[in-house]
Amino acid sequence: MEDVPKLPDEHLEKAKEMISRHRTKKNCKRCYDRGYQGINQLNMVITCHRCVDEDKVTQEWQAYVRDTPALSEIYGDYFESAEEATDEEKPEPTPEAIRRVAAANRGRDHKGAQRHRSVGR
Repeated sequence: MEDVPKLPDEHLEKAKEMISRHRTKKNCKRCYDRGYQGINQLNMVITCHRCVDEDKVTQEWQAYVRDTPALSEIYGDYFESAEEATDEEKPEPTPEAIRRVAAANRGRDHKGAQRHRSVGR
């Protein structure tokens, strides 16, 4: 398992500000309207998956890490490998492949699936 360095305290408040900017719900019982559920042992904020747009927070955090020399030195290599993986994702399916999958799905019947039965009747 990799040793991930602990986040310096001065960047924790910036992370909380980013999370608060990308909240999708005003009221949330899961995180008590903070946008995050807590802080882990690496001093990193755990975002609330119910009321925060995690993709936008991650994109903004990656940009912040790249622009901050101290963080770039510590965490820069973690984001580089993630960006390479997203660049090499599956290619767009061709129209022919889409037609083949649609034709295969039309021929299926779902007789093996059980119908819903109400309880007690």
